[in-house]
Amino acid sequence: MSLRPFSLRSIVTSRRCGVVVVLALIGIAVPAAYARNTGAHRHPRLHALTHAFLNVALPGIGFLPDYGDPIPEDGEKYEIKLANSHTGDMIDVVYRIGDTYIPEALDQLDNFLRDSHNEEVNQFDPRTFDVLHTMLAKLGKSDRVIDVLSGYRSQETNDELRASGTTNAAEHSQHIVAKAVDLRVDGVPAPLLRDAALSLNAGGVGYYPKSQFVHVDTGPVRKWTYSPHAAHRAAHHSRRAHHA
Repeated sequence: MSLRPFSLRSIVTSRRCGVVVVLALIGIAVPAAYARNTGAHRHPRLHALTHAFLNVALPGIGFLPDYGDPIPEDGEKYEIKLANSHTGDMIDVVYRIGDTYIPEALDQLDNFLRDSHNEEVNQFDPRTFDVLHTMLAKLGKSDRVIDVLSGYRSQETNDELRASGTTNAAEHSQHIVAKAVDLRVDGVPAPLLRDAALSLNAGGVGYYPKSQFVHVDTGPVRKWTYSPHAAHRAAHHSRRAHHA
């Protein structure tokens, strides 16, 4: 029996087929490996974007009774836990039951959120506590402690901070009128806190990515992200325009 010799064309064709098969396998393997890697190293911001908030609504504006008036025992209890790394203080208090705020509890919160620079105390808008409570409730983390970076800020303190140029203290800050809190929550990414607060549409929400904290207030509805580099460039251009 005679063997049929392979032609040069058949050898080249078979090699081309082998190369195509190898490339096809590589093309399948590489995207799969890439997909695994991107899934394993998803940025926390992506987790925040895809997070499904619980269906928890901001409660209606509550009733503030006079001191000594009876407080209802029935109704949903609104508890809030705060810590202040500057003073070392901590507080865990039920500030509202049903539609009724508890005056004594609000006094405790006002004192806790005092201006740490001069110990001045102001009466906070109780709605601020509703926003903080609901923000955590929407994340399913009502039992977490809120680390307060800044609460009430007197006009004197705010002016000093603005003059120092080390903070983003606004001239008409909501901190001055006791309607704002700068905060972090251990174990909860700041972008997630920001998005939960924004979903309430109850006031101002500021995000500070470099320091990883969130500003929440009950003033006009608005939002911003603060970048110190952008602020520095804006100030530099403003000075150049002023001297031009």
